[in-house]
Amino acid sequence: VAVINYHFFYDASKGESCDETICMEVNDFREELQWLKDNGYKTLTMKEFVDWMYGEIDLPQKSVLITIDDGNFGTSINNGNHLIPALEEYKTYATIFIVSGWYASYEYPSDYLDVQSHTHKLHVEGKNCKYRSKVNCVSYDELLNDLKMSIASVDNANSFCFPYYEYTDTSIKAVKDAGFKLAFVGDWRKASRNDNKYKIPRYPIY
Repeated sequence: VAVINYHFFYDASKGESCDETICMEVNDFREELQWLKDNGYKTLTMKEFVDWMYGEIDLPQKSVLITIDDGNFGTSINNGNHLIPALEEYKTYATIFIVSGWYASYEYPSDYLDVQSHTHKLHVEGKNCKYRSKVNCVSYDELLNDLKMSIASVDNANSFCFPYYEYTDTSIKAVKDAGFKLAFVGDWRKASRNDNKYKIPRYPIY
């Protein structure tokens, strides 16, 4: 299954712009959703993807999981609101990984959007550490505590997304011990049931 990874959305027709490589013009995003619909793809809920990864269900060959990271710039009803109307127009399911200490799950009200964890407050760059992500710079106990707060905030432990796609053996252990069933990284290939459930690959869209 291809797992696609988006981040931010803007509407050029309204004079909006974005100078980051991870931004997508919302009408280009709509074209991609239309392409999936025209070509008969099933867009998955996170529960369906989890159940498939654990061998509990089978999926059509044309299945795709759409993920969005962070919860910023055009993804919520409070920061531009481009994502939700597009998903609802095309009846397309997606999962958004939010930094739950910065954003609240009620800001993403849609039956087509699963809200999952992207840490509580640790999606920042580490200092005096060889890793970019602070997730891999703090102690196991500090990370575990942050993950538990995030789970409580989003009220879901189906999946976690590593900030900056970085992980270590320690951070993977904390994610497992917190109770998450899956975790996502980058890697530019399709996900397989044979993959490590805490290193699931995705295609980042730039």
